[in-house]
Amino acid sequence: GLVIGYLETSLFRACHLASPPPPYKLPQPQQRTNMLALRLSRSLNFKSLQLAAPHGTRSRASFHTEHLLRSSISDPTVCEIIEDSNDTRLDEVYKLRYEVASDIMDLSKHPQVVTLADGEKGVKDKLDEEESTVHFAVRNPNSGKVVASIRTVDANASQLEMERYNWHNLDADLKAGGTVEWCRLVAHREARGTTAAPMLYIQSVRHHQERDVSNFVFMVDQKATKLLDYYNKWTIAEQLTDAPVRCDEFEPGRKSYVMNMPMGAANTPARLKFQTMVYWPAVLGTCFMKSYRDMPAAPALV
Repeated sequence: GLVIGYLETSLFRACHLASPPPPYKLPQPQQRTNMLALRLSRSLNFKSLQLAAPHGTRSRASFHTEHLLRSSISDPTVCEIIEDSNDTRLDEVYKLRYEVASDIMDLSKHPQVVTLADGEKGVKDKLDEEESTVHFAVRNPNSGKVVASIRTVDANASQLEMERYNWHNLDADLKAGGTVEWCRLVAHREARGTTAAPMLYIQSVRHHQERDVSNFVFMVDQKATKLLDYYNKWTIAEQLTDAPVRCDEFEPGRKSYVMNMPMGAANTPARLKFQTMVYWPAVLGTCFMKSYRDMPAAPALV
C-alpha cells in the first residue's frame, strides 16, 4: 500500500511537471500518457529499484527495468493469451484450478468439476468455451507448468455468472460502454506474492485496451478485507454493491462484493486517469516484487 501510494504521488507530480504552462495547448490524453511514460522511464533511478528488490531476484524481479516501460510486458513468454476454447493448454488451466480450489473447498460434489481427456480432474464451466472468453496464463519457465491464470468474459457477448445466478445484474449503461469481467483468478501457492498475478492483470489490460472495452468488473470475497481496502483506498475501483451478494452456486456460504475498474475509452481523460492511477503504478510496482521466474522447478502442482 505504501509503495503504491508513493508511486501514485510520484506519478501525479511527474504529470504536473510534464504539463506545459499556458498559453500552450495541452496535448491529447494519449499523448500526455506517452509523455508521462517517457518522463518516468528517463527520470526513475532503475538501479535503485533493482537494489530494492529481494536478494537474488534483482534482475528478474525488475524484468530488466530499463525495458519495463517498453516491450517486455507484452512479451508472449511472460503471459500466454488463449482465445481458442479447443486449445489444449486450457486443460492445464483447469487442472490448476482444481489443485488450488481443492485446498480451500470441498469439490467432491461441485458441478464444475470435470474429468479431462487424460483422466485427471479439472474445474471448468460453460463460459470457458464462449467465443468471447479470453484466458491469460503465466508459466513457470523452470518447470514448464502453468502456475497462474485468469480469464475475461465479454459482458455484451455472454451472460456473466453473476447474472445467470442472479447474484448481480449489471446496468445497461455500464455494458454499453464495453465491459469484460475478470474472473477465475487462480495461482499456485508458490506463485503467490510474486509477479505472476500482477502480470495477468497487466497483460489483460494491454489486450483489451486495444479493443472497445472501458470497464473491468470483478468480484471480491467479503473475507478478503485487505484486498477490499486496497481497491477502495488506492485505486479508482467502484464498489457496485453496498453489501456482499451470495454466491452459493460457486461455493455454499460465500459472499462477495461486485466491483468495477473503469478504464475509460481510448484518448479520453478517463483513460488517462486509469493509466496514471492504476496501470502505471501496477507496472512499476512489479519492480519491488519477487519474480515468478525464480520459482523452483517443482515436480508437480501440490
